[in-house]
Amino acid sequence: MNSPTLQPYSCVIIDDSQTSIKTLEHFISKIDKLQLKGSFTDTIDAMAAFWTYRKIDFLFLNVQMEISGIDLARMLRNSVKFVVFISAHDNKAIDAFDKNNYFLFKPFDFKKFEDMVNELILAEHKNKEMLL
Repeated sequence: MNSPTLQPYSCVIIDDSQTSIKTLEHFISKIDKLQLKGSFTDTIDAMAAFWTYRKIDFLFLNVQMEISGIDLARMLRNSVKFVVFISAHDNKAIDAFDKNNYFLFKPFDFKKFEDMVNELILAEHKNKEMLL
């Protein structure tokens, strides 16, 4: 039995570090089931771009920026399936965790990134099967 062709999961990166953005862009490009829609260092530009997106699957979001990543996630929550908070500091981790959120601590490698993506996708599929 052939399975239907699945659309790639859409991704957006918001991080005030260009180095972090480049790393995430590279990691996303290595996973066929992910498709990058946009990368932003400016939170205002990112918020404006969300008006053109219908729904984003993965939002990779730095916690500590001019506008808090936590606050930004709250504003974009209804437009995003999975929020992945990224930080070098663990003091914000407790605020980040709730349904469909994940936390990655800098620095992280490709394997950790890939495992996290696969874990979230697998959990989503299991939840859908339970609803059937």
